[in-house]
Amino acid sequence: MSGIIDEYRDIKPKFERLRVNIESVLKQIVSERKIPVFAIESRLKDDESLSGKVVRKSYKSPLEEIDDLCGLRVICYYQEDISSICKIVENEFDVLQRENKKDSLDDNQFGYSSYHYVVALKKEWLAHPNARGLEGLRAEIQIRTMLMHTWSAISHKLLYKREADVPYQFKRQLNRLSALIELADEQFDAIKNIKTQYIDSFSLADKSVDDTSELNSDSLVAIHQRYFKERDYDDGEIPSLLEEIRSTGYSLKRFIECVELCLPIMPDMEEEESALGEDPLPMWTFAGAIRTVLDLTSDEYYNERGGRIRKMIIL
Repeated sequence: MSGIIDEYRDIKPKFERLRVNIESVLKQIVSERKIPVFAIESRLKDDESLSGKVVRKSYKSPLEEIDDLCGLRVICYYQEDISSICKIVENEFDVLQRENKKDSLDDNQFGYSSYHYVVALKKEWLAHPNARGLEGLRAEIQIRTMLMHTWSAISHKLLYKREADVPYQFKRQLNRLSALIELADEQFDAIKNIKTQYIDSFSLADKSVDDTSELNSDSLVAIHQRYFKERDYDDGEIPSLLEEIRSTGYSLKRFIECVELCLPIMPDMEEEESALGEDPLPMWTFAGAIRTVLDLTSDEYYNERGGRIRKMIIL
């Protein structure tokens, strides 16, 4: 056993480089594709874990047969994003094995969906300086939702990694929990799709917006998509922007009228402000554009915000 561990320690720096390379690619492409993920985790198997696995299983050549010496996990929010992440893995790496853990379960068994890939770097990567010497090394990539991850973590904490390990009296409860988690995953996807459809169908260009139309986070996102799509916005700013708009007493219809009134003059204003500081255009974020509309159309808001800014400068 000590010989295997010594050999593993010798090649561990290579696996560390493999881990860094794969994690970097996953983070970069997920960001470029704007796929929301909760976390991208990675690790190398430690000596103790490797020893335990070698003892439990009969390997002839452990370091050649064990696929998860380098392991990565992508945890996303929605089930529908899993297929997009799987395509990234399949396009960017040489896929040696693929498996959906759910496929191995019968209808009456509990468990969770988790997509597992065993991958290696593509040949064209190996010529790059940071990937030289990594040929033949493999890594395991797991892809799951947050709820799948929660189920896995809790069931492992209970020491129930396999259904055969579960006392009979607990199986019914675990089956019900597994079904509820699966249903919750599906419902979160459904709610997300309903919200997207609502925003997409919320036509601000026609007469569908009237005095009864609600000013809320979804309608504000629709305003962004209709009038300010080129401007960056932070989801975390939406609640405060809503509060500021509502402080003026504007209805959704009236605020849209204000936006359309200000749009023709805003480019010149932004260009003048940009020239003063030599900042590139567009300079204003979505939040900045919304506050400019409020400044231009509400004296009360302008005076109050000016007072707040002066206080911040003094403090």
